[in-house]
Amino acid sequence: MMSMPGNKTNIIKEYIKYKAGAISALITCNLVMLSVFILYDLDVTPFLYALLVNTIIIIVFILISFVKFYNCHKARKRILDSVLNEGLELPEAENLSDEDYYEIISVLNNRCNELSNRLNSDIQDSNDYYTIWVHQIKTPISVLSMLLKDDTAKDRHCRDELFKIEQYVDMVLNYLRLGSETNDLVLKEQDLDKLIKGSIRKYAALFINRKLSISYEPVDIKLVTDEKWFSFILEQLLSNAVKYTMTGGITIKAVSGEVSITDTGIGIASEEVPRVF
Repeated sequence: MMSMPGNKTNIIKEYIKYKAGAISALITCNLVMLSVFILYDLDVTPFLYALLVNTIIIIVFILISFVKFYNCHKARKRILDSVLNEGLELPEAENLSDEDYYEIISVLNNRCNELSNRLNSDIQDSNDYYTIWVHQIKTPISVLSMLLKDDTAKDRHCRDELFKIEQYVDMVLNYLRLGSETNDLVLKEQDLDKLIKGSIRKYAALFINRKLSISYEPVDIKLVTDEKWFSFILEQLLSNAVKYTMTGGITIKAVSGEVSITDTGIGIASEEVPRVF
């Protein structure tokens, strides 16, 4: 979208550009007439007198034209502000050209509102569907978790995969909540050590089954964050660390308010690093 000039100096420059053709034509005509007077060896005094009168009249007309140009600019700015504030208000049209432009703007605005409403409706339907699906899928996950109680290698492997499924389901639910207008974001002081240990306990079974070590030194750090969302992000990083680490272990450090998670896994290709975040 073309930006409108912001101050009076810019508006004057824009006006000169806008009228550059007419101004050039007037100057050219007067130079042609002056050349004719000189070539025919005529007295240029009447011409200079007429030029002075014409210049005064032209200046008056330019000032009137500039005022109209400036008022039109302010009117367009008001229209833009009303569009940005989701309440299109068009001023009264002064001529047929304004009526044509206002009609085009109104049609486009109505079309945009229709598309926006349709999009919001589709998004809401999609969110409702996935929210129901997430809650429904939790029932068979819970049943399978209760059935896999034996300590056999097969059951442990099944529990690991079931845990991953449950994490993916929670991920879907969290993303649905992220875009919700009723986002239950609660910012308050949290104990970082408690948040990290909670996430480690959640993934403890995966660490044990994969025979991965976990290195973490307790810290005494307080931070203002949302407990649920901070834990969600931390667990996503832990999940990826476990997923791509076959041997060795994972190290979690918290220094000066910065939390880092490193592992002995396959790593990330250098060309992919810029896309991670």
